[in-house]
Amino acid sequence: MWRTQKNLRVIARNSRRSWPSAAPVWPLPRQAGGPSAEEIRAEFAKYPLWHYAYRFEGGLDFAVRHVFQDPLADSPERPLQRFRHFMPWLLQATGGTLEGKRVLDVACNSGFWSIQCALLGAKEVVGFDARQELIDQANLIKRIVGVRNVDYRLLNLWEMTPDALGGTFDVVLTLGILYHLPKPVEALERTKAMSRDHVLLDTSVFAAKAPLIFLKWEEPYDILSPVAAGVSMVPSKRSVEMILEHLKCREWTEIPLRTTDMPDDYLRGDRASRLIRV
Repeated sequence: MWRTQKNLRVIARNSRRSWPSAAPVWPLPRQAGGPSAEEIRAEFAKYPLWHYAYRFEGGLDFAVRHVFQDPLADSPERPLQRFRHFMPWLLQATGGTLEGKRVLDVACNSGFWSIQCALLGAKEVVGFDARQELIDQANLIKRIVGVRNVDYRLLNLWEMTPDALGGTFDVVLTLGILYHLPKPVEALERTKAMSRDHVLLDTSVFAAKAPLIFLKWEEPYDILSPVAAGVSMVPSKRSVEMILEHLKCREWTEIPLRTTDMPDDYLRGDRASRLIRV
């Protein structure tokens, strides 16, 4: 509770300052001549689980579906709130646009962030995930929207190399994967090797001021879980900073909270975002 109250005081101060802003492309467009509304509904119904809610032009809405209900993870507003939180900082750092940029979406899930980057003008977006089901979902969203500059791959994070993905990228997105992994130092080292400029890191963090890492056991019961059972490590904020220092990243900035229109885990300080220059 005290961390939430502290963060609310910080937000009150931040709200009086001028910050960069950007809005997601929402609802998502539908390409002319693409799947009909009936076809889209039928395609969505093929998958029992969806980690992201989707809204398309023409009043087509699809809810999050998980094995167990979770008010935090199931909120359709969550990705939109997150977008307005950290994407303005990325766009500011890249000159106000992603035009001409090559973007990597690590553990892309159903492609929400990949599609947003494509619609924001990225030259090329590559997304990968370790579940075929999620790659199929991402390709469905791609087909509905009609973007041509996105490519999805079935790949495990530990197989992520420049050779496997056609070189390095201007921007690497690692949004919601670090705390599901057993080796955060190696994961961030691999992530850094994929970027020639910026990494956007958004992760759950262990609530401690010291550089500590919390171990937990996870089972692959849902599409928001790791693909295999095992230990995951949740680093504290200071641990993340120490890892970035160890990897000799040039600079990093924790993206400030500036509104209470955010998911509760951010307001509690259990999740944080950083823009990193490698």
